[in-house]
Amino acid sequence: MKQRINNWLQIKVFAGLGVMLFGSAAIVAYLNLLSVENYANQELLSYVRQLDVQGQAIKRRGSTYATNAPRDFAPYERDLIIFYPNFMQDLEDFDQQINLITKTEKESPRSILHSSDNNLSESIKNLQSNWLTFRQGFQEKIGTNPDEPRLEWAADYVQENQELINSITGMLVVTIDNAIQNQLKVNNKLSNIAMAGAGMILVLVVIWFYFKIIHRISLTIKGCQRVAQGDFGYQLPMRGNDELSALAMAFNTLSARTRFVLNMLTKMHNQGSAESKVDSLWKEAGDYLPIQWLGLWELNPTDNSLSLMSMRSDRPMPGALQQSLIKAAENDQHLLNITKELSPVKYDNLSDMTNNIANSNLIREILKLGLLKSELIVPLTSANGWKGLLVFIASDAAAYTDEHIELIGNLSPYMANGFAQAKR
Repeated sequence: MKQRINNWLQIKVFAGLGVMLFGSAAIVAYLNLLSVENYANQELLSYVRQLDVQGQAIKRRGSTYATNAPRDFAPYERDLIIFYPNFMQDLEDFDQQINLITKTEKESPRSILHSSDNNLSESIKNLQSNWLTFRQGFQEKIGTNPDEPRLEWAADYVQENQELINSITGMLVVTIDNAIQNQLKVNNKLSNIAMAGAGMILVLVVIWFYFKIIHRISLTIKGCQRVAQGDFGYQLPMRGNDELSALAMAFNTLSARTRFVLNMLTKMHNQGSAESKVDSLWKEAGDYLPIQWLGLWELNPTDNSLSLMSMRSDRPMPGALQQSLIKAAENDQHLLNITKELSPVKYDNLSDMTNNIANSNLIREILKLGLLKSELIVPLTSANGWKGLLVFIASDAAAYTDEHIELIGNLSPYMANGFAQAKR
């Protein structure tokens, strides 16, 4: 019976490559995410440090004006033209820098294996809240008239709230720096885990590829070398139903068939009894043909009857059953008709055969052995006119294939010559 061949090897290879490709792409994408996240964190830290510099600039400008304004007798208009725009620009830059920090923190990518740092988010919220408080107080001091701002009051307010500005910038720098350092440590661990996972996937794929493909191909090469050296009949281990399994099955069939043919030709050519040759056929054919029962009959041309030369069975056969088989075959018209055929005849189901062929006496007796289902009958005709029959019985239905019939048919003349020359 032919084994169904599936393209499992191709499916496995493409699946394995797909898994490796998907895993590699996922790991590369994850490492890229960690890299982008690290860059965003460093960028955020850079923005916060610029904010600290801008905060220091506001404090210095306010302190300078608060210290020097009372002793400065220059016109007030000069301060409106020079100091006031610069002062307000510093505050505007500070506003923009806070907005930039907030936007950067919100848009910062986060890997799926860990969330954003809560301390960082809270610190930025506190930054916005404290800065809003500072701007409200500053606005009250400087007034609402842009043409006559109370610059000295505003400068005093800045000088008095230096600690607030320090807390806005300095503490945030420390918090963000700590958060980023922790994040970098986590990302470094995750990167190592991802790289270890990639290495593990690669090792597993290599191991799978070796044992599922390379090792099996090596076994096939070894088997071919063994047969090439004359070790006919060498069998490869078969596992699964993929292309390599089909190749191993085909190799095993070819190897067993080659051994069977060569051994049969040798045994049939050598001198010996019919018993010894049937015994060799029973042993050698078992690796290639499914056989649970084997019988050899000789056709007596005088009375057109069949006489048993030898039989073999893999189950006990009582003497009474053997005599019944011998007697049933003597005048089995069905078998006598097959002796006139030129090629083997097979029956896939013996039970159906007995129902369809009324004069199949031998098969009815053989069925008493039990669990025998299919039959191959080979007519034998030697060069000197000797005729006989070989009957193969198997326990499986449809056990004999067209390939079996072709091979046995090709060997039948050689087996006929060998049995014709056998010692009686």
